[in-house]
Amino acid sequence: GNEGPRKKQPVESLQEPCSMDKLEAMKKAFTPRKYQRIRKMSVDLEMERAKLSILRRPFITLYYFNLMVWKLVLSGIRSTYHRKAVRRSAGLILSLYFSLKVADRADKVESGFCFVSWWVGLGILSSIGLGTGMHSGLLFLWPHVFRVVASVEKCGNTHFETHSDMWGFRGEDAFVCKTDVKLKEEVNLFSLWKKVSLECFLWGLGTAIGEIPPYALCYSASLVGKKNKDFEEAFETGAQKSTISRYMGSWLEWMLKLVKRHGLVAVIMLSAWPNAAFDMCGMACGHFLMPFWTFFLGLVLGKACIKVHMQCFVFLVLFRESSRDMILSFLKNSLTMPAPPLLAGNSDGDTTLGDLISNQLVKQIETMRGGKDAKNIVKSSHSFPSIISLAT
Repeated sequence: GNEGPRKKQPVESLQEPCSMDKLEAMKKAFTPRKYQRIRKMSVDLEMERAKLSILRRPFITLYYFNLMVWKLVLSGIRSTYHRKAVRRSAGLILSLYFSLKVADRADKVESGFCFVSWWVGLGILSSIGLGTGMHSGLLFLWPHVFRVVASVEKCGNTHFETHSDMWGFRGEDAFVCKTDVKLKEEVNLFSLWKKVSLECFLWGLGTAIGEIPPYALCYSASLVGKKNKDFEEAFETGAQKSTISRYMGSWLEWMLKLVKRHGLVAVIMLSAWPNAAFDMCGMACGHFLMPFWTFFLGLVLGKACIKVHMQCFVFLVLFRESSRDMILSFLKNSLTMPAPPLLAGNSDGDTTLGDLISNQLVKQIETMRGGKDAKNIVKSSHSFPSIISLAT
């Protein structure tokens, strides 16, 4: 008819399936025929996306996943490169590093970077993946804390080097008592915590960074008006669900209201203890469009400043010799049942389970205090997989 030229729609908006509400809002921008084509394409793409599953169509799902990751990496690099402040900061840091490298003074910078990246990276691996991350605390952080405690009991002080225990290697001076420090000092729980507090904080910071993906996914979906089916299904409490599912749904609904009402304080409270369902808290924060820095500040305060240090104090109490003796005595007096033949091995038939666990713990503690490598400790413990051997 006499209608003027219509505004051309950007190509990027047609590359992703649109929601029905968004299509209705775009209806006036297209001719009826073009609108029907776009609507049909959007419905087809939604149906195709619903069929994607790692179990049913693994190769196509992984293909689209890698394609999206590559797209996000390129867009991040592109947006970062176009910021002058970032370019200038990167150029300044590189120039300072090369100047230190020329002057042969870059060793401390490199070791510090490796130290930070090691512990932060382990923290990220621990919490990323919606609960499927690696238990890097049990595998690396707490064995490191145990080695520090064992070295303190051997040396009688905290004047030894520990920061080179990273990336699967240890420096020559790691956990070695200094000969020039002969006087033993009284090392309390607070002194032990100061010796390992930096590693714990960096690991906790990594766990906070690993909680960002669920938040970012829900934030992006909520920003464009899309519905997150997994998020909505988690809060359903219908009669067709089991009692445990209904209980979990009501508990998650309470957490959702808490985040909506208290914001930063709720994020700190929910992240300051071992909360297995914290991924839902991150998704709720993204669903309500909580600002990123508010969410991340709550994570850092809760995980890196409160939770990990509470865990550290618990493990320090377990690893100290005085408290260990109390725990071993409790195990011997409590676990009086006969040890299973598979675990007892060549031991006498009268050996109790408490005696077996206590003897293995004492043996491995003494071996580790003597300086034997942790890997050899694991290999030498075939009869009973104790807590220390599994953690190391």
